[in-house]
Amino acid sequence: MGICVAKGSASNKNYAKIQSVARATEILKAFISADSWGPTELAQQVGLHKSVVHRLLVTLAGSGVLTRNAESGQYSLGPVIAQLQPRGGFNGALKQMARPYLQRLAAASGETVSLCVREESQGLCIDYVDSPQSMRFTVSTGQTFPLNAGCVGKVILAYQSEDFIEELIARKALKRYTPNTITDPKKLRAELLRIRKLGYAFSDSEITPGSRSVGAPIHGPDGAVFASLAISAPSFRMPDNELDRFTDMVRGEAAGLSRELGYVRERGKKVKKIAKEKV
Repeated sequence: MGICVAKGSASNKNYAKIQSVARATEILKAFISADSWGPTELAQQVGLHKSVVHRLLVTLAGSGVLTRNAESGQYSLGPVIAQLQPRGGFNGALKQMARPYLQRLAAASGETVSLCVREESQGLCIDYVDSPQSMRFTVSTGQTFPLNAGCVGKVILAYQSEDFIEELIARKALKRYTPNTITDPKKLRAELLRIRKLGYAFSDSEITPGSRSVGAPIHGPDGAVFASLAISAPSFRMPDNELDRFTDMVRGEAAGLSRELGYVRERGKKVKKIAKEKV
């Protein structure tokens, strides 16, 4: 009888674990239809009691699968999901296609090279190659970046629609990281226009003090910019007299990857001004 009770108890525990996984899966699936959820509306969405949903949300957030906004109390997908996402879907295909370009660029520059895409209102690193130098700029897959600071984000933001740019500014999302971070809307619009004219972006300690980066846009077949390729290094290894060399390298590899993706540049295409009356 004791053995029977033990079996029954184990069975009940296993069932409880399976039920918890099933419920957690339903919660994660809810993020297909919305970027963020609060406990109350999510409970209504998945048909579970609010206390059950709250416990699962806290558990998932504790493991990094979800993240909680302290101000709004809303939950959204966390860094673990961001790290898993590049393994499949379009990001996975892009990562595989871009790998030779990253390796070639890292070998030529001797510095850290990264490939980032736009995820909603931020940049997301999907691949990188570290510099062999003992002192180097570091980045990791799944790491996110602001769009108003650093060349990784700015070069993507510069080619987005005016509506997208103005919405980002209206949300007061221009966070300051260092004294060099661009937080003034007028200056940001001018910087984005400059990037579009030059075809590349430059950052000097805008997020990390003592670092510099140059980046170029990755165009899809329709011409839209959805990613960026960047070289990042300690400032002393990217001096002003070397900027042209680094810029030529990153622009060349970004252009090659864009062509492989099916992008054909239109000759003589004019640069569209960004909110001219506000610059």
